[in-house]
Amino acid sequence: MKHFFSRSAIALTTATALTLSLAACGDNSTPSNNTTNGSETGAPYNPISIAATPPDGPLIPTDTEEAGRKTLVWVIFDGLVRTDSKGAVINEVAESITTDDAITYTITVKAGQKFADGSALTAASFVDAWNWGARIENAQKAAGDLAVIKGYDSVHPRQADTAATATELSGLTLVDDLTFTVELTEPWSSFPAHLTSVVFSPLPQAFFDDVEAWKANPFGNGPYQIRGEIDEATGTYLEINPNYTGTRVPQNTGIYYRYYTDPDAIYQDVLADNLDLGSASGGGLLTAEADFGERFLTGPGGPTQTLTFPIYDEFWGSPQGLTVRQAISHAINREEIVDTIFNGLGQAAKEFTQIGLDGWRDDIPGNEVLDFDVSLAKSLLEQAGGYPRDELPIYYNADGAHKEWVEAVAYQIRENLGINAVPAPVTTFPDFLEQRDNREFTGPFRASEIPFSPGLDDMLRNIYSRAGGASSGSGWTSDEYEALLAEGRSALSIDEAVVYFNQAQEVLFRELPAIPLWYSFGASIYSTKITNVERWPIGGTPVFLIQKTA
Repeated sequence: MKHFFSRSAIALTTATALTLSLAACGDNSTPSNNTTNGSETGAPYNPISIAATPPDGPLIPTDTEEAGRKTLVWVIFDGLVRTDSKGAVINEVAESITTDDAITYTITVKAGQKFADGSALTAASFVDAWNWGARIENAQKAAGDLAVIKGYDSVHPRQADTAATATELSGLTLVDDLTFTVELTEPWSSFPAHLTSVVFSPLPQAFFDDVEAWKANPFGNGPYQIRGEIDEATGTYLEINPNYTGTRVPQNTGIYYRYYTDPDAIYQDVLADNLDLGSASGGGLLTAEADFGERFLTGPGGPTQTLTFPIYDEFWGSPQGLTVRQAISHAINREEIVDTIFNGLGQAAKEFTQIGLDGWRDDIPGNEVLDFDVSLAKSLLEQAGGYPRDELPIYYNADGAHKEWVEAVAYQIRENLGINAVPAPVTTFPDFLEQRDNREFTGPFRASEIPFSPGLDDMLRNIYSRAGGASSGSGWTSDEYEALLAEGRSALSIDEAVVYFNQAQEVLFRELPAIPLWYSFGASIYSTKITNVERWPIGGTPVFLIQKTA
């Protein structure tokens, strides 16, 4: 049997890649109804506090796309695999994942695993969860990750007004209590990397017995469990799952994810030791090294930032709109913004994924559209016949650290093209997502994505592919792009696969549904009350390792 656990084939981000996201504000007090110890050792409950984004819905893994939910789902669930501190994939719930042909995979689950309620975790916990998530009537936002499994189209028809003809994925077969097989729609040698998605988490029997009851009190098989109730206005407390037997053994008694609306408040709270872990942004990037010293951690691994366009809009979906997008891209001085707004903590983008991934190139044909060239930008705008609207709104969520760079981009577009570009803040991230998903935007909007495996296809598929749910929200689709991604996924070597993936990027550069801006560096800051804070190669800070000292 072939085993696909090479570093070049698969990896996964940790849950903590998203723990520093920003949103609604709250206090750091412990709820009065939670007085029991949160640690197996009996230590008093004293959670580490982390700035985060509130969840935008229930914590069902197959309904999880955005940072707020992912942050919680990743710590209350364990997947089949995860990465270690060096970025290499190790088994988590899986005992083994094997295949002979890269089409049918046999997955064996470790014996003795349990959910937080003490119920047994079996192979059926995965099979039932994936089948439920795939069913079209359950309307799961991230169900597209399951589309690689044979039978998905029968359970979840892609055409509107088409009824499902099955209720279970034909590619899933339960062999015994601890073993199941997965048959894919096509060969995909790096399918195990795809299993890093939270979509592939297991679900307990209690979920299927009463979905609404579970949604009100969600629990999984991960190292932590929700303590009390989720308060979307202030924050969420978590404590140790007493039935956890996995490898992410917590070195603390719990976590308090505290929700913010003001990025500057995060900085000040960490500086004052009122918050344990956060991220520096805006003006804080200029002072973090002096203020925090060794407690300021930075490096590659932050999100790739883009301006994404509403291609569903009549103008932006036209040939004229494409030429204007090209002009806008040439009018943006990425290096200047990285240096002045982010204090050099980033790098101008050269393509649509992120520097450092397997097969990354800085010379993909068509990427010259990212070059700063005011003369060419003006010429393209003239070729397009100008920009036909009074304003060019640039949408962003005001509760994130985006105001300064959006203002800088808008200024450059105004100065270099004469287009009346104006920042268009949306109060909260959930409101931003709602307006994006309802296609209310008439101009470009900020988007960002963190890579969850070292392969190019993870980001290319999740953001721009129909098969991955096209989470960019642009409404752009391309049959040529889909075909190239499919060719890359079926390749049996990374070297062969990246040729197709980068050809797919050529399509993105030609049609430009989004404009890559820069690769952000992570900028973590932490208080004097915690130790053992690390940054891992893919993702961010593994919160389960953090120790509370005060």
